[in-house]
Amino acid sequence: MISVAEARAALLDLISTLEVEHVPLAEAAGRVLAEPVSATRDQPPFDASAMDGYAVNATEVELHAMFKVVGEAAAGHGFSGKLGAGQAVRIFTGAPVPEGASFVVIQEDVDRKGALITIKDEPGSNPNIRARGRDFAVGQTIAAPRRLRPTDIALLAAMNIASVPVY
Repeated sequence: MISVAEARAALLDLISTLEVEHVPLAEAAGRVLAEPVSATRDQPPFDASAMDGYAVNATEVELHAMFKVVGEAAAGHGFSGKLGAGQAVRIFTGAPVPEGASFVVIQEDVDRKGALITIKDEPGSNPNIRARGRDFAVGQTIAAPRRLRPTDIALLAAMNIASVPVY
């Protein structure tokens, strides 16, 4: 009779390691990630609005404060100017936060008349901004080995990984 350790060693001697293949991400589901992979981009790639509302400077945010709306930022196209004192930019969820802005007042907390907005409800302390790289940053890795599930494939795609090393 042999010990458990000897039996395990004998079994492991019968196993050979599979070769690593590099496959397109679309073919990687269900495979085992063979080597760690690293993100090649930040997510979000810029400071992004987490809400629909108005981007302003956080130091100016208070109940009844008034701002002049000087532009608009939407997902896919941002506001190209720089926000000045007393100015606001209409902003939509996912849009890049304009330079000079550090707070997004949600649209429900604002009363708008023409190009002027007034903060009508307490805006709270949450700036409603998702910081650049908050989800993941360049160089952040996914450890191996791991069986690649649909959520892993989605994460790898977001990390800009087109081909993955798998068994």
